[in-house]
This record gives sequence, structure tokens and C-alpha cells, in this order.
Amino acid sequence: MCLRGRFVSSILIFFLLIPLLSLADSAPAGKCENTFPNLVSDICWKCFFPIRIGGRIVMKAADIPDNVDTQNVDDFNPSEYTCFCDDERGVPTAGIYVSFWEPARVIEVIMRPGCFSFLFGMDLGRNMDLFGAHGERGWYMTPDDKVYYNVHTYAVPLLEIMELIKDMDWCKDWFQDLDIMYFTEVDPLWNDEELYVYMYPEVGVFANPLAQALCAADCVSASASYPLNAMFWCAGCWGSMYPPLGSTGATGSPPRTTSLIASRLMFKLSRLPVPPAMELDTSGPQAKCGQTDRMIRPILKKSQYRFSMLKPIPETKTCHTLGSSSLLWGEWRNIPGKEVYTYMVWRKRNCCLRILP
Repeated sequence: MCLRGRFVSSILIFFLLIPLLSLADSAPAGKCENTFPNLVSDICWKCFFPIRIGGRIVMKAADIPDNVDTQNVDDFNPSEYTCFCDDERGVPTAGIYVSFWEPARVIEVIMRPGCFSFLFGMDLGRNMDLFGAHGERGWYMTPDDKVYYNVHTYAVPLLEIMELIKDMDWCKDWFQDLDIMYFTEVDPLWNDEELYVYMYPEVGVFANPLAQALCAADCVSASASYPLNAMFWCAGCWGSMYPPLGSTGATGSPPRTTSLIASRLMFKLSRLPVPPAMELDTSGPQAKCGQTDRMIRPILKKSQYRFSMLKPIPETKTCHTLGSSSLLWGEWRNIPGKEVYTYMVWRKRNCCLRILP
């Protein structure tokens, strides 16, 4: 209740800002594009598989190998078929230990501040960007010629919204509806290289050429199978998690650049100043009963995530891991002139599925 109440409060503050924004300068020219996807045809539903019971695959997509999610050393698949968790009355209740990949989040990476394309094109205008970068070469470029993006993270628990699985008490997301989780326009740390040092004191160790050179190994691993969680400062072939800001000099490939910015925000959301964090470890043994206080992990567990592009061109046949080379999945999905890139985030879930309601 505390977690949900905190997010509800943030959303109320968000909408209380609207009357104030209407008094400011008008929004930049052009219309905020509506990019809400078709929940049937634009979703890579094969990414939901494989489904395991007690660690054994019981259902999979025909063209996905059996070891699709066991190619990393940090992967966990339970050996027990049955499990027990306390119900709402505190009574131990039996369930089946299952594993699947849930469509949990949508991340929207956008140049235009205040444009919430995923929310059917809702536009709050340029002045929504309270801490943004508006350099001489355009609203979206920093003075040192780094491209700058804002990011919006939405909770999109499709399994709950579409009622695909029943009695998911210990397997369901802590968000039950489509919600705005986070938006960087009101985040003072998203564009300040001095402030973020206080939140990430280890940046001096990893934001250097030697540490970044080691990311080549993470790039190879992420492209072949899954990223290396031990190299938490790397985002595979996309670049570095540090600094976790909205600006980057990697501007040659929009799919790669926007994926890097999206992963940086996920990295940031795994370590918030006040727990519980927004990105949790949902694939480990401690996640069995869905207790969020036991799933806090200050470092993002990269191997438990998959991505599939929703816009500008949906990725419907397969999905890719965090850090996978964009040459394998995304360069032909780049449409020149498009400023909105939207990704569905799939998250591995090991949990106890209640047998009886």
C-alpha cells in the first residue's frame, strides 16, 4: 500500500502541474504523435515463453531454443514443483512453482519534452522540461553536442489488464493498472553531471576508458545470449550505464542510442534514495511469494530483461536482451525523422502460482 500510495501521490502532483504549465510558453511546433500500440498485433507474444513448472519447460515457442534463458550464470530455475506462501490471512497456501516472462513495462524515449505519446499523444508542452537541456543547436542538444532524451516509464501489466492468468496473487505485478511510473522532465538528476555523483559514488571507478574497454565482453555475451550481470556498469553493445543521464555522445544509431538511455533509466530505478526501488529482482528464489521488500537489489539484474520495440516499427517475431547489438534487431527499424522510440520490457518471473482461489 505504501508503494502504490507513493506513486499515486506522484501522479497527482503530475496532474496538478498542468494548470501551471498552461500559463507558460506554448509547446514547440508540431503535434505530439499518438504511439499507443495495438495490444494484439504489435506485441511479441512469443517473448512470454518458455513457461516452466518446477524448472521443467512445459510450453515454449517453436523457434526458441530450450536453453533460451539458462545461458547465463545468474539464471535461477526452481527444482520444486510445489510451493507455499501465506495468503491475505497469513495462512500458508499451496501453489505451483512457475516461471515465465511477463510483459511488465513500457519505456518511451523521446526528444520532445512534455510529449507523452504512449498516452495517446498527451502533450504538456516544452515547459514541462524543468531541468532539460536546451542548447544553442536546438532544444534537444546539450552545449557539448550530446544528444539529449527524456524518458517515460509506464507500468503495463498486460497479464492483469487482459486477464490472461487468474489467481496470480504471488505472481502479479505490484502495479495492477496502466500507470505512469517515472518521467525525467521533473528529475533534477537526469541532466546534472555534478548532482548524480552523490547518488552514484562509484562512478569514478567505472566511468573510465579501462572499465569501458571491458564492456566488449558484455557486448559479445549480450548479442550471443544474455548480458553479464557482473559487468553491471556496461549496457553491452549500447554503451555505458555511467553516467545515468539523459545525454550521450553515441548519436549514430537511434535504436542503439534510445536503448542505452532506456537502460540507464532502468539502472537508475533499481537504486532510488528511498526503498523500495522500482526495478526489483523478480527472477531469484526470494521472489517466490511476491514480497517486494525481499526483491530489492541495488544493482540492476540485466539478465532478467528482454526488450521488443513497439514504435516506430514493432518487433513482433522475437525480442532482444539488454545490450544486444542493434545490428541484429534494430537498425532497419529506424525511420528518419521519428523522435519517439517505444520499447516493451519483458521481465522473467519465478513465483508461486496459487492452486486454489
